Amino acid sequence: MSTRSFRLLACAAALAACAAAHAAGPPPPPDSPLPAYDTLDADHDGIVTLPEITVHAPHLARRLAACDRNGDRTLTREEYARCGPAPVAHAPAH
Repeated sequence: MSTRSFRLLACAAALAACAAAHAAGPPPPPDSPLPAYDTLDADHDGIVTLPEITVHAPHLARRLAACDRNGDRTLTREEYARCGPAPVAHAPAH
C-alpha cells in the first residue's frame, strides 16, 4: 500500500468515526432522568450489571456505579430507584 493510499484510508476512517460520534449526539446532562431499569438490562436476566451499563449507556456509567451501594457491580431495582443526580465534582480549595 502506498503512503498516499494509507493517508487517504486513515483520513476516511477518522471522518467516519467523527460522523458516528456526531450522529449519536451529545450525552444527556448529568441530572437528567434515568432510563427505565429494564432498558439497561441488555441480556434480559432481570439484573442490571455495571458492564451492561458501560456498554449500552456509557454516559451513565460513573453515575450508576456510585449507586452500587454494596459494591457487587450490579444494581438492584432498589439501588437504581434511589440513584439520584450525578455527584458534583468540587474544585480543590486554594
